[in-house]
Amino acid sequence: MKFGVSAILVAAVSLPTTTLAFAPLLLSTSSSSSAIASSRAHYSRIASTSLSLSTPADDSAFDFDVAIIGCGVGGHGAALHARAQSLRTAVFAGNDVGGTCVNRGCVPSKALLAASGRVREMRDSAHLESLGIQVDADAVQYSREGIAAHAKNLANRVKGNLEASLVGLGVSVVEGRGVLTGKPHQVKDETTGKVYTAK
Repeated sequence: MKFGVSAILVAAVSLPTTTLAFAPLLLSTSSSSSAIASSRAHYSRIASTSLSLSTPADDSAFDFDVAIIGCGVGGHGAALHARAQSLRTAVFAGNDVGGTCVNRGCVPSKALLAASGRVREMRDSAHLESLGIQVDADAVQYSREGIAAHAKNLANRVKGNLEASLVGLGVSVVEGRGVLTGKPHQVKDETTGKVYTAK
């Protein structure tokens, strides 16, 4: 029986990491021969499944070797790794390249903190005077809208750079949201309705 790459990845993610980490220890301390036989059969199945992945398939039958749904930190890293292996790679970004971190989390929040920190420093007249700088703390003003716009612009710039880096490496960035169709090897772009195939 052959499995697609996606089936193996899903299966691997579903396994508890503690089970994998302690499997050798459990095997070495178990006195039950049936448990050992069961474990050997289990790992034999995994090995035979992994071997089927190396069987060459007709590349022309598929749009891509790898299709990645989501383009946050994990999706971006997976795409870089896939391209490093010379795999034809597509990322379904869902109009959200960079994910939560870039668009709504780490990047904009740190931009807001940096701006507010600068205001606080400029209003610390005692510290500035110790450096020989004269500042009227009451004259330091800021615009909430301006700071929010700065954070948004920074996030958009980082997002654009991420997408450009992927495209530059040969990754196909599909802007729509990718969903599994329920059929093997198929991913559908929800925005356009187009169905893509991947090994």
